[in-house]
Amino acid sequence: MVTNKQIADILSKTADLMEIKGENPFKVRAYRNAARILENSAKDFSKLVKEGFDLTKLPGIGHDLSEYIKEIVNTGKFHKLEELQKEIPKGVVELLSIEGLGPKRVKQLYETFGIKNMDDLKKYAYSGELDKLPGFGPKLIEKILKGVKQLKKAGIRFLWAEVEDTANELKDYLLEFEGVETVDIAGSFRRKKESVGDLDILVIAKDYPKVSEYFIKFHKVKEVYSKGLTRSTVFLDNDLQVDLRAVAKESYGAALHYFTGSKSHNIEIRKLAIQKGLKINEYGVYKGNERIASLTEEDVYKSVGLEYVEPELRENRGEIEAAMSNSLPKLIKADDIRGVMENVITKEEVDKAVLNAKKNQFEYLILNVDKDCFLEINEYIANKNRDIKIIRCLTVRVDENGEIEAKEDLLEKADFVCAIMKEAELNSDMQTKRYIKALQNPYVKVLLRPSLREVLKKEGVDLDWDEVFECANKHHKAMEINSNPKYLDLSDVLIKKAIDKNVKLLLNSYHNSFKYGLNQARRGWCEKEDLLNTFSYERIKKFFNF
Repeated sequence: MVTNKQIADILSKTADLMEIKGENPFKVRAYRNAARILENSAKDFSKLVKEGFDLTKLPGIGHDLSEYIKEIVNTGKFHKLEELQKEIPKGVVELLSIEGLGPKRVKQLYETFGIKNMDDLKKYAYSGELDKLPGFGPKLIEKILKGVKQLKKAGIRFLWAEVEDTANELKDYLLEFEGVETVDIAGSFRRKKESVGDLDILVIAKDYPKVSEYFIKFHKVKEVYSKGLTRSTVFLDNDLQVDLRAVAKESYGAALHYFTGSKSHNIEIRKLAIQKGLKINEYGVYKGNERIASLTEEDVYKSVGLEYVEPELRENRGEIEAAMSNSLPKLIKADDIRGVMENVITKEEVDKAVLNAKKNQFEYLILNVDKDCFLEINEYIANKNRDIKIIRCLTVRVDENGEIEAKEDLLEKADFVCAIMKEAELNSDMQTKRYIKALQNPYVKVLLRPSLREVLKKEGVDLDWDEVFECANKHHKAMEINSNPKYLDLSDVLIKKAIDKNVKLLLNSYHNSFKYGLNQARRGWCEKEDLLNTFSYERIKKFFNF
């Protein structure tokens, strides 16, 4: 089954090639908008196509695009993209990533010198040949050479957790400088997206040039890419790009909103502004020449008739419609958590988990133990007099046929059982049936790492999540949100889909911390009642029936 991301990638590549070829810019924009819709949608477009759903009922999808999506779903290919790829060499598309090179200039380079890739571009830039082209002055050529160098590092993404300490250290470092009033890290980091490509830092300061000089001396800076009057860019020792931007105090709210994104969220906000006869940018909201909102993000949203939208929700997945109707979710908070789940395999890990739970004044602790060490850990728990309620969870594996790999007498000893699916090379239908069979097992109460995804490395299993979540709801089963930043499974998109199907979620800690899982839960629109960890001990007992 073709995934939303795969369809979106095909449409994005098509838009890139159409732009180079000089096709109708409105058509190019339509392709890009459709790609964004698909990538951010919780709906399974392959399933919608198979069910005969009219895609034109969805915003941003016209008749032609609807037919193109059907073609991609049914064949895995797109004739338009294949035709363009025959006409335009693959490397030419990459040239669009260079600042200062738009489609017209890329086409000019290709037709004049036959430049087909970055290496060709670099060679001609250094040779002086580009100087002969109209509009290619020294400043642009310098920008091109910098861009080629920068692009070698582009495309690198980091786990949110990998950059968290550096981001906070940078923020503290900047706040120490005299005259700096405010520092915020915007972009995907502020939205707590599971991975980030760079850091966008906004600063209010009395003397930005001095702050910029101080910024580039941060001990992890490896290379200064640019240093200007309002923006400076550096690369750190791990190749993470960091942009520092000076912002005026009076337009700070507008800038924070603009640079937090996401791009698709901001586009929809701008559309609302236009409908109201307003203009919106990083400097403020304008009615004619008069700035009517800019100081806070709340002011910006209010100016277009919306209540404030939390950064984690700003992905154009229905949050704008919810804000219009005052039905945004009241997102889960750390203070709502009454009990945690922790994976343990040794007695030492049990003691550490208990100590952490007591320190955080949790009402109960769920100890998740693999079947190979369950009996030993169970005995250790029984012989300890603890002043916190312990819930014993047994983890078992599910084979490719959907069968539980554990004997019944062991299953009976646990308060409840969690199951994790073994990797299996199956088609979507067989995979779906396997999951449903596991969920129908009366012992299984929670599915761990449901999609078997790995952030930035593996998308996860291909199956019909609507069917799986409907089965989970029907049989009173829960899905895990794994807090390991390497997995974060379920994904934010699937968390929202599970919630829409009334499936309960269980947050599992990672090294006694649920922070990253909580981030993911908030991005998935998770409210207090959606998460079992907010239940009292008595409600948990009732849910798991022990």
